[in-house]
Amino acid sequence: MSSTSTAEKLEANTYEDVNHRGHFANANQPPPPPPAIARPALPNGAALGLFSFGATCIGISLYTAGASGVAIPNAIVGLALFTGGVAQYTGGVVEFARGVTYTGSVFCIYSTFWLSYAAVLLPNTGIAAAYADDPKMLGNALGIYFVIWSIITVMFLLTALRKTLALVILLSLLSLTFLFFGITQFTHGNSSVAKATGVIGTITGFGAFYVGLGELLGADPNPPFLLPQGVFKH
Repeated sequence: MSSTSTAEKLEANTYEDVNHRGHFANANQPPPPPPAIARPALPNGAALGLFSFGATCIGISLYTAGASGVAIPNAIVGLALFTGGVAQYTGGVVEFARGVTYTGSVFCIYSTFWLSYAAVLLPNTGIAAAYADDPKMLGNALGIYFVIWSIITVMFLLTALRKTLALVILLSLLSLTFLFFGITQFTHGNSSVAKATGVIGTITGFGAFYVGLGELLGADPNPPFLLPQGVFKH
């Protein structure tokens, strides 16, 4: 009667360990993984994005309404480029890094609105100069441009219907603001329409300040007070 020797058993066990476990049974165990390093939580970028948008929106709305006799909106270029553009885009990137797709998308895409609108106003781009022989065509082109942004805002509004009442009101006002900016361009700067556009846009800008202040206070561990946002119950 044959029996397997001790050496053969050891050899078989060693072969199995090498092929299935990757190391010998009597080898040293791998060291435990290092403990995870706690990383500080990313800051809330919503306040930055909302304040940036609100400031630029108020500026262009007041210029559109002809406040203080300002009829040419080109003074808004710097604000549109650096506040509505760069600062708001930064807020959107922070929100994406936090994993918040909605606010990241909102801030990044509206920063491109301000950057693209500033490009129209900058003389060196040649965009407005291309319509020098037909100013009405420029108005119609910008009218289409603003209507497109009104449609984009409506899509963001539909997504916000289960978030907060303050955000729903803000996006509703913003969609009207873009629509009225478009109408102002289609009517080639009609004074009555331009003033109505300026009023609605200014209210929208201050609405963005309100929501932004609410986000800033909510992110503070010891806020002096909180602003009601009207959070919907799910």
